[in-house]
Amino acid sequence: MSEIKSETPAVDPNWWKVWRNRRYILAIMAFLGMFNMYSCRVNMGVAIVAMTKSEFSWSPKEKGAILGAFYYGYAVTQVLGGLLTRRMPPHIVFGIGTVVPGILTLFTPLIAESAPFWVLIASRVVMGLFQGVAVPCLLAFWTIWGPVLERARLHGIAISGAFVGIVIILPLSGYVGQYYGWQWIFYVTGTICVIWFVLWIFIIKKSPQEDRWISDFELKYIAATVGESTSNKSIPWRYILTSPPVWAVSLAGMAWGYGYVTVLFQLPQYLSDIMDYQISKNGLLSALPYLTMTIMLLIAGYTADKLLIHKVLTVTQTRKTFICVSMTIQSAFILAATYIVDPTFNIICITFGIGFGAVTYSGIGVNYIDIAPAFSSIIGGFGNTFTTISGILSPLLTGFVVHSKKDDPQSLANEWRIVFLATASIYLFGAILYFFIGSAEVQPWATEDKPSSVMEMKSNGRYKTRRDTGYVNPALEDENVKSYKA
Repeated sequence: MSEIKSETPAVDPNWWKVWRNRRYILAIMAFLGMFNMYSCRVNMGVAIVAMTKSEFSWSPKEKGAILGAFYYGYAVTQVLGGLLTRRMPPHIVFGIGTVVPGILTLFTPLIAESAPFWVLIASRVVMGLFQGVAVPCLLAFWTIWGPVLERARLHGIAISGAFVGIVIILPLSGYVGQYYGWQWIFYVTGTICVIWFVLWIFIIKKSPQEDRWISDFELKYIAATVGESTSNKSIPWRYILTSPPVWAVSLAGMAWGYGYVTVLFQLPQYLSDIMDYQISKNGLLSALPYLTMTIMLLIAGYTADKLLIHKVLTVTQTRKTFICVSMTIQSAFILAATYIVDPTFNIICITFGIGFGAVTYSGIGVNYIDIAPAFSSIIGGFGNTFTTISGILSPLLTGFVVHSKKDDPQSLANEWRIVFLATASIYLFGAILYFFIGSAEVQPWATEDKPSSVMEMKSNGRYKTRRDTGYVNPALEDENVKSYKA
């Protein structure tokens, strides 16, 4: 085993050849999975505008209930998703969590037109229940497949599928809804989701060891740089629930999520109310912040890894820089948008305000692995529960605040200003909180009870084990291991 270590670089110089690296094929397929999850999730944000203009006379509160219903289910299964990944292959959990909402999406037109209102609400709740496993599954993937110095970029690739889904589905939904009817918004997204599931089950395997297409080099490289798993270790619930770093990243995620969901679901209605755009143009403009977010997420993940590879910043400094600075910038842009009346500059502010959320998430998303690798799917689910609580609150609060009609434009504009002022304040709260109590240090309760290593320690201490995490990563600590300097 030590021979493998001495021949395996800490950073794969050929990582960019994604077509040959199974871990990047997993990231790309997870990207498409997140694309489908978010397509099924956000299509209602555009469809509901068309639905209320044609067949349905839902009040603002009823529309808020429809948009928020998804998150009632989504919040429930976050921690459960983490527990499931410890008992079932994460790729199976992720696949089921994606395809069932796709099937429900196909039936949404039938439910909306033929069933009582509560059935539509219930279908959105069930959709959220199944999609709640997404984040815990992604975190579980990278503890199995992700070398430590590639995790930010792997996670960035996978999670960016969510934002690409928004970029594509918002204008596509606007176009389809206007020219073919709102029902086809759901038929198109649901069908694509089912097709993805068939490919996912065929291509993706449980682990590198069970993947028949993986190269010998990649198999050894992952074994050397991922470290040992401690998935059978009992979960230290008391320490998790009383850990300041866990609460810091969880509440920062909640603040990020509130702003994210507010713009995600309310921007189409905001454009319609304040700027009076047609629905096809509405969808296109709504997608602009997420196009920016997609690009920035990929850049941020790569940059974070490079800062660590070259030891420019410590892990904690990197996470705090990405989370705190970017959330402060988001707050400033959203605040500016509340006072700018020019449509072009208003859209620019909102676009950059949400676009910088990618930088925030590149820190939050992997911080769960930083502080407790062995329990990352559990605490990731715990933290994402708070993010989804904000998803429940945002549409409901917006529905209560925004109640004026278009024939009273001044009152309507003031109400939307309150919505965005609250969003900017919550961003700032998250940044300040994480700055003071956030950390990327591995927590003592996440350590092994005794030293263990995937290679034997030499008596002179030449090979060092890493006891401060739930995994061992001697490839990064062995002085003789080559490190690629990109």
